[in-house]
Amino acid sequence: MALKGFLGQYDVTVDDKGRVRIPAKYKSQLGEEFIISCGSNACLAIYPMEKWDKLTEQVEALPEFDEQTAEFKRSIYTNATWGDFDSAGRVLIPIRYREYAGLKKELVISGVGDHFEIWDAENWATGEYNSLAKRRDLQKDIALKMSGGNK
Repeated sequence: MALKGFLGQYDVTVDDKGRVRIPAKYKSQLGEEFIISCGSNACLAIYPMEKWDKLTEQVEALPEFDEQTAEFKRSIYTNATWGDFDSAGRVLIPIRYREYAGLKKELVISGVGDHFEIWDAENWATGEYNSLAKRRDLQKDIALKMSGGNK
């Protein structure tokens, strides 16, 4: 059985026209239709259409006339767009999204399980996501949440 999910980290570059080559293992799982969205940090979140559809089902189940829900819908849908591959297998990242994530030349593509993120390499480094100390702290906190405890 093939492993599903976006794993690992890849160093890539963005060209002068805003095109990025997606790693082959990610591209095969992404499919032809996908969504480029502003992430919750200074990054872009790339969702396969199946995952995006599940996410939007959850959003649409929120109370319709609640102001916070309306604000959230504006935020999530306004800051997302359809992505596609060009004839050379690259993805064009629109300038508005590159500016949001502060993408320069050197990028990091990071697997996040059901989707992946695109980070500027400098911003990625400041997050210390490869740090053993940060990983230990996160594991401890998440283990507590998974066991039903509170921090």
